[in-house]
Amino acid sequence: MPSTRKTRRPGEGLDAGQVKVALRQHAEELFRAAFGEPDNPRGHEWRFGKKGAISMKMHGEKRGLWHDFSADAGGDLFDLVAITRCGLLSAQDDFPKVLEEAGRMTGQASGRDAWRGFPKPPPPPAENAEKADRERRTWHAVTVMALIDRIAPAAGTPAAAYLAGRGVTDLPKTGMGWLPPVPGMRALLNPRSGALLVWALNAAGWPTGGQRILVTRNGRPSRARSPKPSFGRVGGFPARFPAREGNGAAPLVVAEGPESALSVRQATGHEAWAVFGVGNFKSAPLPKGRTVILAPDRDAKDGKAGRAFARATFLQRERGVDLLIAEAPEPDGSKRDLNDTLRRAGNDAVRAAIEAARPVTDADMEEVAK
Repeated sequence: MPSTRKTRRPGEGLDAGQVKVALRQHAEELFRAAFGEPDNPRGHEWRFGKKGAISMKMHGEKRGLWHDFSADAGGDLFDLVAITRCGLLSAQDDFPKVLEEAGRMTGQASGRDAWRGFPKPPPPPAENAEKADRERRTWHAVTVMALIDRIAPAAGTPAAAYLAGRGVTDLPKTGMGWLPPVPGMRALLNPRSGALLVWALNAAGWPTGGQRILVTRNGRPSRARSPKPSFGRVGGFPARFPAREGNGAAPLVVAEGPESALSVRQATGHEAWAVFGVGNFKSAPLPKGRTVILAPDRDAKDGKAGRAFARATFLQRERGVDLLIAEAPEPDGSKRDLNDTLRRAGNDAVRAAIEAARPVTDADMEEVAK
């Protein structure tokens, strides 16, 4: 990512072409900020004003191009950034300033201390890549970068209140944050809800996607039909919560959900990962040469989730990973996890469950053969 030094000139280090592509994710937001609510929000070309004097393309390569027929003027999304966020009449009046602001808006020039340290994002796909694949990967990258600049540290926000209600008060400085409502980002489910956002990270440490745990303003769980929607790529890209200082040589604990992983980190100080669902245990990049403790939810062993965990355990053991299994002290088949244990019995019970982790046995593999 571009440098965040105070001496850095506006726009320095930013690729205008890449920022332009990323701005397409904000076309709806910029239209509303500049002109107001469109007359035809479901149209391929949005219109506003008397006889639809203002129009903007909303699909395809021309997405973001707009024209004001009443004034015989127009431009692109950079011009809307200039008008709505920089106090300028057009982007050409001070393009470095506009580029810098557009970079902040899309997450490519983020100055928030909570997110410094991310490596430079991967370059866009080659021009000769298949169009469908290019659009798919661009959507992922654009969505992730667009969210980075909106994230705030979780402490003192509804995200922290939500976790406190789950018994988690020891918050890591990285791996998660508070995402306010983003009503302009219609690519996300329930964009008008604030969320605890947990990142999915690749091996280079760059976010590939994540999970939004939707919460109300007072930190209560959302009642939305999909209260924990994911975006981007999460399979094979776990959330990673670092060990507390001085605890780096301890085992790595891998849980299904973020709340369970955070409960383990709080109770033990160990590094903890969340794989965003039982189906992602098999693709998690578990390290060799280090003890790894898997901490699944208490699904029924003969159920779909139980069999999926057994297959994942078999595959990871075949890869040569040194595995142990820590079972939450909850009823078998209850679907409860170590966060439920934390809420019911406290940190000591979670710590005891991790310390009691057992080796993988042949009985654990029985479901694989079925």
